[in-house]
Amino acid sequence: MEHQLLAILAATQSNDAQPRLAAEQQLKGLYSDEAFPGALVTIGAHPDVALPERLVALVVLKQLVGTGWSSALEEFEGKVLFSDDVKLDIKNRLLAIVFDGSVDSKVINQTAVIVSKIARAEFPEDWPTLVDLLLSQQATANDAVTEAILIVLSELIQDGLDEDQFYLSAHNLVKFFHAVATDGSKKLLVRAHALNVFKMCFDSVETLKDREEIGIREFVREICESWLSFFKDVLNEGMPTLPTVEQENEVENEVATAWRGVIALKIQVIATLVRIQYLYPDILPTQELFVACWAALQAHGGPYYASFVDGDKQNNLVTANGLPYTFDLLVIEEIDFLQTLLDAPDIRVRLDAMFDNEQLGKDNAISEWVMVVMGSLVNFSAITSESEGLWDIDFNVFLSEETFIETNSTPRSSCAAFVWNWRHKEAALFQLQQIVDEHKSESRAIHTNVLEQCIEYVATAMNEVGHYLRARGHIVMSTVMTAWMAGPGGNPDMILAYARQSLKAIEEDDSEIVKTSCIRIMSAYLLILPDGAATEMQAAVVNGIAKFLDTQDMQDMDDNVDLVDTVLQTLRDLIMANPSTCLEHNAFDVMLALVKLGAARDESTFILVDEAFESAAQAMVKNGTESYSQLCFKVMPALVANLDAKPDEDQEKTTALIDVSLNLIKLLAATAVEPLPEGFISEAMPRICRVVLAEGDFYLHQQATLAIKEILSNDPAKVFAWVDPEFQKGGVEMILLVIAHLLSPQVDDASAAEVGDLAVTLVEKAGPELLGDSMRELLQVCAVRLGTAEHVGLVQSLVIVFARLALLNTQDVLNFLAEIPIGQTTGLAVVTKKWLENSTHFVGFEAIRHNIMALIAIYSVHDARFNAIQVNGDLIIDQTTTRIKTRSMAKANPIRHTVISAELKLVKLLVNELVPAYGTVSSAYCTGQAKRNSVGSDNSWSTDSDGISPVKADDETQQYLVQFFATAGMDAHFQHLFAELTAAEQVRLIEVVEGHQLMVAQQASLGQ
Repeated sequence: MEHQLLAILAATQSNDAQPRLAAEQQLKGLYSDEAFPGALVTIGAHPDVALPERLVALVVLKQLVGTGWSSALEEFEGKVLFSDDVKLDIKNRLLAIVFDGSVDSKVINQTAVIVSKIARAEFPEDWPTLVDLLLSQQATANDAVTEAILIVLSELIQDGLDEDQFYLSAHNLVKFFHAVATDGSKKLLVRAHALNVFKMCFDSVETLKDREEIGIREFVREICESWLSFFKDVLNEGMPTLPTVEQENEVENEVATAWRGVIALKIQVIATLVRIQYLYPDILPTQELFVACWAALQAHGGPYYASFVDGDKQNNLVTANGLPYTFDLLVIEEIDFLQTLLDAPDIRVRLDAMFDNEQLGKDNAISEWVMVVMGSLVNFSAITSESEGLWDIDFNVFLSEETFIETNSTPRSSCAAFVWNWRHKEAALFQLQQIVDEHKSESRAIHTNVLEQCIEYVATAMNEVGHYLRARGHIVMSTVMTAWMAGPGGNPDMILAYARQSLKAIEEDDSEIVKTSCIRIMSAYLLILPDGAATEMQAAVVNGIAKFLDTQDMQDMDDNVDLVDTVLQTLRDLIMANPSTCLEHNAFDVMLALVKLGAARDESTFILVDEAFESAAQAMVKNGTESYSQLCFKVMPALVANLDAKPDEDQEKTTALIDVSLNLIKLLAATAVEPLPEGFISEAMPRICRVVLAEGDFYLHQQATLAIKEILSNDPAKVFAWVDPEFQKGGVEMILLVIAHLLSPQVDDASAAEVGDLAVTLVEKAGPELLGDSMRELLQVCAVRLGTAEHVGLVQSLVIVFARLALLNTQDVLNFLAEIPIGQTTGLAVVTKKWLENSTHFVGFEAIRHNIMALIAIYSVHDARFNAIQVNGDLIIDQTTTRIKTRSMAKANPIRHTVISAELKLVKLLVNELVPAYGTVSSAYCTGQAKRNSVGSDNSWSTDSDGISPVKADDETQQYLVQFFATAGMDAHFQHLFAELTAAEQVRLIEVVEGHQLMVAQQASLGQ
């Protein structure tokens, strides 16, 4: 078979497509042959076969393993193609290749990749000896074998070892990595790779540190003691000869290889130290490491400048194993490590003492040291020749880097400097900007005298010849003006003057870099200018932006992503600065023109447009019906026209256009006070209904459904009077048609996820008088579809239909559902099971409130048919093991629940909804409830500085819930149900109810 395979494998490398594709099909035809994988291994291992064919054989084997080894692999295609005997043979033979130092290193590496893939599926259950086998080779392994072992260990440490297994193997693993990393006979990149995999161990250390606090801390301390001398030696080691461009381009140049190897090793040492310092800040000798790292950074200024500022060497490069090895990345690691060490308590105390005002004035050495720091770091802040070239070609790159300064990891974004060619002036301005921004974010004031000196220097830069320096000057001036206005010495007239200078630059500067920079900073000026001045500038800013866009080719949004983001953000901020004046300028016209060109294809731009319209709509409603109508007359023609857009070559663009237009129409309708302006419904409703009834992405159907619901909610009379010109149906019939379509089997769950809100709104607004027999049919269709729904959004949507109706007449709803036959059961059984088994997943303030009150109403009627229904109860926990479940284990032991009555499940759900009285709530409970209620909730849910708020319970609902339990607790039947609750549920119920009653009593005694 091997001879046949060799010919096929050779054909796969053909430049001619026909024989290549035929060979690939032949290989796939052999997948089911049990001899096929063994033959591939034989070819891969055979020294007499040409290297390209050996590597191709191993690549095919890797694909075969992914396709048919185990269902635990992502690429698995549904059928296991290897018997257990073949698997064992393949594993043994692959390890033999990995451990054979005489085999070509490329073959060993490719084989290691296959072994790591198999290990992902089989370790530890079906290959428990793998780690020991790998570590046992350390004494005899050459560089290629060691590299291969590291590839497999990397996979195991990241995905294979659970916490307990790591804990058992940790000492042997660390010993192996130490032996490789400190072995001077091995290649530098191999040693760096060992350090990289060693660093991965600290992810497991982090998960274990809380569980095994003392043991893990001692383990890390031992690591530091055994590794520290090596770390310091590498930090203190000087750099080898800087290679020339020609030497770097040679495949096996010794100078370039040594340079890359030392850099890679230093980077991994520093990255490991950063990881240790993060986990245990008090273990490392921080002052000693700071001195070593600072000395190294000082020495690297010259080579860095020569390589990347004066020169154009490649940067940000990594090896095939993901190891960074270029000089710029080493500089970043060093600067970041120094910043990490600055937070160490002993260094912070020393620096605070040094920079004491009195000490700073007396000690010239300290001032000189500060200047040395600034002088050493300046090289790393200068614009690199690569960046300059890219910015000159495309200003969108400049805008992107300006917008994402904090997330771009470059030497420039990590340090500050102060010397005086144009690059250094720009670098100093850049760092000044960062410092002022940092003071602002920490609410620290900057002395007025300091700001005045900054203004003088920055103002000069705004008029420099160099366009990068001018652009930076405008950006920094807006930052300084913001800081100045926040203090006592702010001068509104001066701020207005600089704002006008930047506005003039948008219109007149000959550099697109300067123009786009000034567009970007207009937001900052509009926020700090007095209201009158900001309003005065709005129209001029919009006109300047419009004129600039007229000079750009905006047809291809992919080429202008950053410009569009900048323009939309500025327009959004401009509108929100004074939304009541939005009819006095053309910001919405510019915004909608960009939207039509495809500007809202991602979430961030979508949100910018949404926020602008929302603020304007709210302001117009406050100004009165006439103002709101004028806003609608201004924007609705463009929005409804967008709904008529036909798919062109860019389907994504068309979909995004319709999506954002539906959302804005929905927003306008939701904000309105009845009635809606004339023409709103007749123009919007036919088009929105067509979107729902046509094929399309699920989120279009959701947006269209919500838009119809908001229009119906805010002006039902006009909706019911409206007649669709195409279908010749009235408003009620059209909405029933839309709902029926969304609930039909051919429409997926996600598309129908918002139909419940529309259905219940129609029932509430139209009532039996307008719906007649259609109301019964509508609710029956909702119940039937609920039985097949899997998407939790659709389940919630349809359940809430019955929940809201149950609040009006509980017994009628139960009777109605009990009379509906669905398959072999009733509508009551279907709805009850779906409702109770998914209730804990419901999100949104109003939905949760309606759900709680409806469940209480259902319990209160004590319907025997409801109570007799059996549903899933508590999750059955596997107590036989505490190990993390692998995919194979989860398959063998699927999730199971107890089976309980619907009545008991209902009580359990209500207990789970109880919120402890103020002052007794636990942090874990608060976190879970806050997350749950944050989705789709109203603005009464706020966040604190950590992003998650203490729960602000819906007091009315909680009082209703507590009163229910207090009353029910006196009933003998409830006492029986109480006995069936878990101990934790019983304790919670008693504590919460008693806690609320105590709080009410205390408030009463205080007269609140």
